[in-house]
Amino acid sequence: MRPPRPPNPTKAPPGATGELAPAGLPSTWPAALQAAASARGYQAGACVFRRAQPVQAVYQVRAGRIALRRDEADGTSLTLQTANPGDFLAEASLFATSYHCDAVCLQDTQVLMLPASTVLACLQSDASFALDWVRLLSTQLMRSRAREERLILRTPRQRVLHCLRLESDAQRRFTAPGTLMQWAHGLGLAHETLYRTLAQLEQEGLIARDGTTIRLV
Repeated sequence: MRPPRPPNPTKAPPGATGELAPAGLPSTWPAALQAAASARGYQAGACVFRRAQPVQAVYQVRAGRIALRRDEADGTSLTLQTANPGDFLAEASLFATSYHCDAVCLQDTQVLMLPASTVLACLQSDASFALDWVRLLSTQLMRSRAREERLILRTPRQRVLHCLRLESDAQRRFTAPGTLMQWAHGLGLAHETLYRTLAQLEQEGLIARDGTTIRLV
């Protein structure tokens, strides 16, 4: 069976809401990548890319959530990853000829699209960018493993504190990825449960809150 033809880059794929103003990349990244990056919005339920489609780009979620899914011949559907704001998608496909799963938007989503050919060229020609890229992917891998570990914890309190302790910055501040409801979903909790847990931790003096930013006291 012939592989699907790559989408026309001048035409938005089904479910895309069109080009958005390009989001900024780190100023130290190559100018060629800065110029090639573009932002796009997708409606809930739209596919950013499909399994067996030729690899064209690496994506970063800027808002919303995307599930990486693989539909099997027996009718089952496996969710391989749920990407939240800040997460990259298809970085493992840079050296592949086609994507190995579908990327489905779970809600209205915005992504930053980095052409695969440009990323590869910059990795080969710019050692500083190559180190930044390895560092970025290593951080994402650690975050992914921490999420898996977190979901094993039994109580909402344990999950929230685990997240705050591992993902807070040097000033012990944590900013929720997206809304509190989106964060609750990532923790495997009902949003009402997350609200109650945060209120209890704040009452105990363990955290201080300012909107979606939380500081460990």
